[in-house]
Amino acid sequence: MKPDTIKTGKLLRSFALEREAINEDDRTVELSFSSEEPVERWFGNEILGHKRGQARLDRLKNRGAVLSNHDVDQQIGVVEKVTMGGDRVGRAVVRFGRGALATEVFNDVVDGIRAHVSVGYVIHKMKLEESADDGPDTYRATDWEPYEVSIVSVPAD
Repeated sequence: MKPDTIKTGKLLRSFALEREAINEDDRTVELSFSSEEPVERWFGNEILGHKRGQARLDRLKNRGAVLSNHDVDQQIGVVEKVTMGGDRVGRAVVRFGRGALATEVFNDVVDGIRAHVSVGYVIHKMKLEESADDGPDTYRATDWEPYEVSIVSVPAD
């Protein structure tokens, strides 16, 4: 029997930075932070829903934190803009600060040294999308909330 409720806690997903989306003068980078690509979890495959109303973006839209390696004590920038388009990809324009760590990370991003992005998020509600007898079940998050974007050295997935 499939569980009615799954407690996930905080989760992470990773993406690659595209270097052509860097504006060195403004210290900004446009990046992808989420998609509907399935990720294998302990409970099965997880898909983050990207239809209108499935992602709570208010936290990121309110100058969300850009962190170094998900460390809340190492804020290196802020989210300037968040979009979730018809292609079902979450994108953000992030601006790096001028402090020593922010400058170090930004320079590494510009130089292609740090090329991975990860998002920290919480799932508030998900539904069983596909039940598999011989493999993992697939669940779709129909209410989830990204709470930070990180530049990471080692991606989670």
